Amino acid sequence: MITLITANWLLYLIALLIGVVTAFWIWAATGREASALDSFNADDGLLEKAGEPVPPTDPKPVTAPATAPKAVAPPPPPPTPKPVVAPAAPAAKPKAEAKAAPVAAEPVEGTPKIPAAVGEPDNLRLIKGVGPKLNSLLISLGVTRFDQIAAWKEAEISEVDQYLGAFSGRITRDAWIDQAKFLAKDDIAGFEKKYGKL
Repeated sequence: MITLITANWLLYLIALLIGVVTAFWIWAATGREASALDSFNADDGLLEKAGEPVPPTDPKPVTAPATAPKAVAPPPPPPTPKPVVAPAAPAAKPKAEAKAAPVAAEPVEGTPKIPAAVGEPDNLRLIKGVGPKLNSLLISLGVTRFDQIAAWKEAEISEVDQYLGAFSGRITRDAWIDQAKFLAKDDIAGFEKKYGKL
């Protein structure tokens, strides 16, 4: 047996080295898998025992929001330039809006200088675009008849329009003059053909 080992000692040495290298490689590979599994299992919390407190995982998220306000902290320097520029612009804008709002929202007081209606009042709500509020406003302005509206020219339209406030522009947009011409003549068929059912 000794003669066999001495005659083939080189082959035994190579086999021993191959075995050691293989064992080391297997040990290293299983060590990496075990460490990967340990790190995976440590984070997922599936190995916790019932009744044991869960280790707090919130301290990590708390540090993240703490860094977020630090990132938000730089915006305060820009507001210092804004007050220098902003006081002049906002002061001008509210004045402009304040001037525009009363003109559009409130009608001019008084009554328009237009020819007065003669005869019994008509139901102005038959005109498409005239609802209850606009009907009441027109009556308060002295507009009560279809023939009165049908006779309006550009001067009367612009005169009445300034008293309509929020309804300004409806006379031409809703074609009141043309509708009133049909209704003043009692041409219901012609009106319904052009503007739809009453």
